[in-house]
Amino acid sequence: MDNLIPIFYACDDNFVKYTLVSMKSIMENASKDYKYIIYILNTSIENNTKENVLKMKNEYFDIEFIDCSSYIDSIKDNIPLRDYYSKTTYFRLFNLVITLSLPNNFISYAIGIRKPLAIYIDSDTIVLGDVSKLYNHDLKDNLVGACNEQAMVQNDVYGTYVEKCIGLDRYNYFNAGMLLINCKLFREEKILTQFFEKLSVYNFVVTQDEDYLNLICYNRVLWIDNSWNVEVFGDIKYSDDEINMIHYIMWAKPWHFTNVRLENHFWKYAELTHYYQDIKDTLDNYSEEERKSDLLACEALEKLAIKETYREDNYLNRVANSNKIIHRKNFSRDYE
Repeated sequence: MDNLIPIFYACDDNFVKYTLVSMKSIMENASKDYKYIIYILNTSIENNTKENVLKMKNEYFDIEFIDCSSYIDSIKDNIPLRDYYSKTTYFRLFNLVITLSLPNNFISYAIGIRKPLAIYIDSDTIVLGDVSKLYNHDLKDNLVGACNEQAMVQNDVYGTYVEKCIGLDRYNYFNAGMLLINCKLFREEKILTQFFEKLSVYNFVVTQDEDYLNLICYNRVLWIDNSWNVEVFGDIKYSDDEINMIHYIMWAKPWHFTNVRLENHFWKYAELTHYYQDIKDTLDNYSEEERKSDLLACEALEKLAIKETYREDNYLNRVANSNKIIHRKNFSRDYE
């Protein structure tokens, strides 16, 4: 199993068609020197949809569905949801993916040996590079390999939010839409437990799971060239032939808007899937009112980031106040 590369997606029945497009792009561009297994974490995908997806299997790519409904339902009251975020947003955090939900052969492989790593990729992506090259990065003792989040680097509202609310440098904040995950360390260091501990301290509502992941993985990140997560946001600093992965973040969805930058790559691979016409119909039937609503939501997210930044009890301020209290208690004990 040394040449097996595990890749994870997370989606529901409404989004699986876009997952399929991303998967198709991976399959078309991946090296034939490896075998791959794609795990689709989900909460409710219809059987006929699964059948259509499983038709994509070939001699290099296996595909498996992992239904996480029962687990997610058991913790849903602890998970904050907002706008376009859903329960699947949090799947990449759950080390149950690596421990409880996976088939035994992957568990033994992940514990097994040489390279206990897995790739997580968001569904709103197109992978133009050879995904085996991404997998072959050496994580060493880092928890994840990831790319800089361009929303934080290029938009001062979000950059200030990261620095004044979370307490992280905007240039050392990663986008969680592509992660190379150290499965072994995720289990050993109980990343899911750390997530719930931080969730009990503060409810991040701007980028949600991404904020928690950045806090948990602070200083344990292998920074991967940003060509592996080229976000359709702000200035795009790569030419087409330099891009390894396109990420249609936020509201830059080619199936909702026309003239989205780099949309030609999306439609190229969409046309190779069973759902091409369905996706085209989604675009054609998406109303101007819905587009306006999306753009207003974009503005609302910036306003929310500003509000969170300057809250007196934001995360960074809470931590600072907590440390002052602990310091005062320790100081008092020293002089008793």
